[in-house]
Amino acid sequence: MNKTFYVHDEKPLLLKFDQDVNITIIIDATEANIEYALDGGNYNIIVYHRSNDLSLNESGYINAKANINYIDLEASKLIQNTDVKVGRHGLLNVHSTYLASNDKMINFNFTNAEADSEINLDNSVVALKDAELLMNVVGNIVKGAKRSIHHQKNRCLTIDSLKKATIRPVLNIDENDVAASHSLSSGTIDEDVLFYMNARGLNRATALLLMIESYLTLDKEVFELFEDGLKIEEECKKKVNDLCLM
Repeated sequence: MNKTFYVHDEKPLLLKFDQDVNITIIIDATEANIEYALDGGNYNIIVYHRSNDLSLNESGYINAKANINYIDLEASKLIQNTDVKVGRHGLLNVHSTYLASNDKMINFNFTNAEADSEINLDNSVVALKDAELLMNVVGNIVKGAKRSIHHQKNRCLTIDSLKKATIRPVLNIDENDVAASHSLSSGTIDEDVLFYMNARGLNRATALLLMIESYLTLDKEVFELFEDGLKIEEECKKKVNDLCLM
């Protein structure tokens, strides 16, 4: 089953399901509030921001298998606060893609709230010139959440002279019988690679675009799961192209 929700105002969007659903959330508002209440089943979710400056607040409880994909490629400001808990036998995979050409502040707070829960985070950020980026990625494993798994992978690529880019991965663990890790890689475009691509006939702008597209890893197979997925994929490609060739 496929569901598409269009968010046009700050009215809370409650996602309460107990069966398999592919959910597309398209945000066209300056303020959005999303609450998750997923119990049982398998869920694939896209949270796609295509509005002006946005304040996004998320909360909720997931006791299911869920894949959440955040996509923000807008040349506008973003403040995102996400606080989600995962219950017993729940599995949450998060993949986020941010292209920052303006100031963005993302606060992720994900909690293994019960035993045998699993959370995997994979965050990719490209920060362009004049952007200031702050991403706090906090993982919590509470007392009693035995045999839980929590892994974070964070990547940041900076282009030109930006204001500041900071990613802060944090793990708060209050249980012994768990598996947890976090990683962070950051850097700038490799000028040697650009020179090689220039020597093969690509101008600098096109070479940069190809490198940024590969770094953001917008997976076609993910888009194909959703009713409006291929349309969103085309919009994403255009936005990356427009921003990177400015």
